[in-house]
Order: sequence, then C-alpha cells, then structure tokens
Amino acid sequence: MRGRWFSPRDLRFVNHINREFYDNVVQCVVTIYKVCANETKINVYGEPNLESGLQVFPGIEITTLVDTGDISSDTAEFGPDREQTAIFKFRELSLKQVNLFPEIGDLIKFNERFYSCDNIVQEQRLGSIPEKSFSIIVHTHYARLSTVNIVSRQF
Repeated sequence: MRGRWFSPRDLRFVNHINREFYDNVVQCVVTIYKVCANETKINVYGEPNLESGLQVFPGIEITTLVDTGDISSDTAEFGPDREQTAIFKFRELSLKQVNLFPEIGDLIKFNERFYSCDNIVQEQRLGSIPEKSFSIIVHTHYARLSTVNIVSRQF
C-alpha cells in the first residue's frame, strides 16, 4: 500500500510545477564549486596553502531557494570576525540533471559571498517514500575569503 496516493504521474506534476517556480518565479541562481580534495594542499590550520590555493572543479550554476540568517560579528583577540549561516534548498531532480550532489566542504557562491557546506539533508520525501525523494537541503556557513582562495582545477 506504500505510495498509493503518490503515483509517478503525481511526482512528475509536482516536479514540473516546482521547476517552473524555481526557474521563472524565484530565479535565485547560485554557483556550486566541488572541491578537489586530493589536489588541495592544506596548512596546519586546515586552510589551503596561499601558493596552491583551494583546487575546485568548474562551478555549476543552479537555481535554489535561500534562507539566510543575520550577519553577526564577533570581536575576538584578532579583530572582528563576521559570521552568517545560510540554508540552500535544491530540487533533487535539478541536481541529478547536472550530475551534482553537494558534499560537506563544497563551496556555494551566493550574493558575491562564499558559503561552505556543513550538512546535507535529504529527508524531504513525498508520502515519506524513499523512492520519491524531493529535495536536498544544504546547511552552510559564511566562508572567510582567506580560506577560500579558489583556483580552478586544470583538466
């Protein structure tokens, strides 16, 4: 009896409506950069070396819904530090179409700022049915420019 009320036709309809909503109404485009972990050299603080930078694959633009928190600043021993969290909500079908799945550590460029992925949630399903997964929610934090230092990976 699982899935009785959500046929494949219903799933196609919901995906079609959401694609139009994301593409034509929301129109919020972000760029996702996948990190090349094997090619990125890091220092003792876990930051990419200044010489080699953070090695990333070319960015992929995709539409999303964004929920940003307020920017806060903390004046610690070494001067002010800005902090902000953001939640990016992607259509799973859109990510599959471009062959992309966000992972912890990847970077998302939004509003001329970079956000580092902290957690990926894939728990939104139609009718609580695993085969009818609907969206991927990415929790991020504002990444300091000193830690970004992006260098596009050469093929």
